[in-house]
Amino acid sequence: MNDCISSTGESKSRFLIEEFDIASLFGKEMLEEIQEKVSRATGLAFVTVDYKGEPVTKLTAFTPFCQSIRERSGGEMVCRSSDAYGAIMAAVTQKTNVYFCPCGLIEVAIPIIIKGQYLGGFIGGQIRCDDAPEQICRLKNLQQHRIDYEENRETKSLFNAISKMRYAQFLDIADMVSMIITQVGEKELSRLEAQKRTQKEKEFYHEREQIIQREKELKNEELNALKAQINPHFLFNCLTTISNLAMIEDAPRTNDMTTIFAELLRTNLNTSVKERLLSEEINNIERYLNIQKIRFGDKFDYAINRDFNEQEVQIPSFILLPFVENAVVNGIMPSREKGYLKITATENRDTIAITIEDNGKGLSGKKIARKSESDEPFSEHSLVQTIKEICRRLVEAYGRDYDVIIDNKKGKGTTCRITYPKDLGEKVG
Repeated sequence: MNDCISSTGESKSRFLIEEFDIASLFGKEMLEEIQEKVSRATGLAFVTVDYKGEPVTKLTAFTPFCQSIRERSGGEMVCRSSDAYGAIMAAVTQKTNVYFCPCGLIEVAIPIIIKGQYLGGFIGGQIRCDDAPEQICRLKNLQQHRIDYEENRETKSLFNAISKMRYAQFLDIADMVSMIITQVGEKELSRLEAQKRTQKEKEFYHEREQIIQREKELKNEELNALKAQINPHFLFNCLTTISNLAMIEDAPRTNDMTTIFAELLRTNLNTSVKERLLSEEINNIERYLNIQKIRFGDKFDYAINRDFNEQEVQIPSFILLPFVENAVVNGIMPSREKGYLKITATENRDTIAITIEDNGKGLSGKKIARKSESDEPFSEHSLVQTIKEICRRLVEAYGRDYDVIIDNKKGKGTTCRITYPKDLGEKVG
């Protein structure tokens, strides 16, 4: 009885491809290089198929007879079915499978099994053999070509031109090729596994470095927090003492500035408050401007217009002062002309709009972006970075519609527009 098993869907379902497939393990170029070298050494034709029996490489050293059959109508389909049968049988038995194709040429299907995983088959042969045992499967008994090559003079001549090989020699070649394929496959798998381990190690060390870096940052933040925790009571007591001394020594301007600075400092040290009344924030802005007025005298004037419910309207803490400071430091102070600063806060139906206008030189939004990336003096660089961070926070919290608009007109000054939702709980997403 011929040792033949039909190729059914049930057989194919046993072939599970997990992490690797044959193309990703070897690479098409490597498979074709192996085919060519083995073909030159053995004189046999070869093709590699995947676990479904589909070719994944070009055909190597195929005989003119086989090429002629495949080029004829229906011929290629029968030949590919023959290859698929060989691969499936090799997968089912987990052994090298020798059989005769429908045209009577001996073939071998070498299963590519790596770590117990069937990936495909190495199909070779296209040789004549007269001494094969009777139990070797002969597909000619199961499927026929539409063209009977024996009745066609051209194909019969091509068939007769094919070399013959003894069965024992053919088996020796099949065993040798199987050993080569297995060794190369194991080597490639080891390489890929090592590559994967290396990648995982890199990711692990990268994550570890990030954790270490974050721990350093946290320690620095804790240290900075400790440095900043000079007892506020001590600071305010010192300022009160200075203020009292100024009164005793009849220095009213010194007393005024000390008192205003103490109030400004008290507000700014309270960083735990995420939101506060807009009226309180503007009062704090006014303290800052009064200090600058004391410093620079008649260098500039300012006006603040409030058109909102001062008992209800809230604002995210500390978002106004950097823009006002930018208007004074980068707008009004560098100008030779007398400066003017106007702040308008308006309550609309769903939003709060705050406009900061100055007649100085100022920085446009583009200049702010450039300066934040340059080697500016620390104080100016820090101010610009703070403004960029506030813009980013507003967009992240409320969306692109609430991006800060900075409009600088040469010779006329800068207008900064800040908008945010009246309902501060109206977060994006």
